[in-house]
Amino acid sequence: MREAVSSSAHAKPFPWHALERTTRADADALHDVLRWAAAHADLPRLASVFAELLDAEVEVLLQRAQPVTAARGIPGGAAVLVARADAPQLEHAMLVEADIALVATAVARVAKRKPPAVLEAGTSASAQAAGGLAAIVVAALRRAHRGLAMRALSAGPAEALEADMARLGQELLAVTLTVLVAHDAHEARIVVPRSAVLAAARRPWNAAALAALGAMPVSIPVVGHALRATATDVASLEPGDALMLEGWPLTRTGRHGLAGPVRLAAPAGGMGVAADLHEDGRVVLRGEVVPLDAAEAEMGETIETGGLIEAIGEVPVVVRVEIGEARMPAREWAALTRGDVVTLGRRVGEAVVLRVGGVPVARGDLVEVDGQVGVRIVERLGDDVAKR
Repeated sequence: MREAVSSSAHAKPFPWHALERTTRADADALHDVLRWAAAHADLPRLASVFAELLDAEVEVLLQRAQPVTAARGIPGGAAVLVARADAPQLEHAMLVEADIALVATAVARVAKRKPPAVLEAGTSASAQAAGGLAAIVVAALRRAHRGLAMRALSAGPAEALEADMARLGQELLAVTLTVLVAHDAHEARIVVPRSAVLAAARRPWNAAALAALGAMPVSIPVVGHALRATATDVASLEPGDALMLEGWPLTRTGRHGLAGPVRLAAPAGGMGVAADLHEDGRVVLRGEVVPLDAAEAEMGETIETGGLIEAIGEVPVVVRVEIGEARMPAREWAALTRGDVVTLGRRVGEAVVLRVGGVPVARGDLVEVDGQVGVRIVERLGDDVAKR
């Protein structure tokens, strides 16, 4: 079936005005809360733990994070205050709220009973239901923990517990969630003091973080020499000029080969990982981290481990934002002329893919952030996805 249509067909522009609007402050708040949550639990593991406990397919969709301007809580819902066992204070706690339908469904499934099909209007979660929610949340956090013991401080009506947190006088951040249980959508909410979020350690850049990028290609320059020059010297270079490389450490091998000490360093990095370039083109790492400028060698520190990983972390990469996919037989591509309209295999704006060097690294939604278009990450794509 031919997917290209005549230029006389009616083509509609993409409705950019329909993008979900958010602010940079909200986007930063969501990033910070996720960083805080990741320090306490294995987030990818958490959804699968809930699925195990409820014996149903569970998916958690992040909606937005915003400052709490007025304590409200989910009307009629239940909540549980959870904190680390070594810091069981309200100012360090996390409030997990769920609507009454989610509470009833979760408790019934864990108890191996049939979830209620319909709830009467105005129904509120009972103390027993709130206690059941607390047991489920704590059990899930303990199974997906980051080596931290978690405990429930209290459980009860969502509106009352959020009001208790508001009385602390601290700024609160609230994350709105949609929880799908066996494809039924429910509302959930997480409220955290901003002070606790800001105190959370940033994700470390180490071998594990680098490995998590999977097959994403990263290129790091091999530096043969570094020298000091003034901006005037660089600006005055003209075609035909020769820049003298005093102290050039490499020797020529054969007609075009080079051999000698080199450094692996990010384009803007002042430090590099020492290595030896062999005449056959092999680069053999020596391991120590040294300044690129020999004049600063005495000021440099020797770091036996992690130097190469740190250097790679500073390497810039080009991220492509793919908004759709056009696919048709080659003969139809060959028949296209100016003015023809090509239909896409998926709707523009439905989901975008972030790709680096041919490898997909994340999937997300287009959003409007303070008047600019951004991508809200929905899913990180690992090495297994990249090979599909």
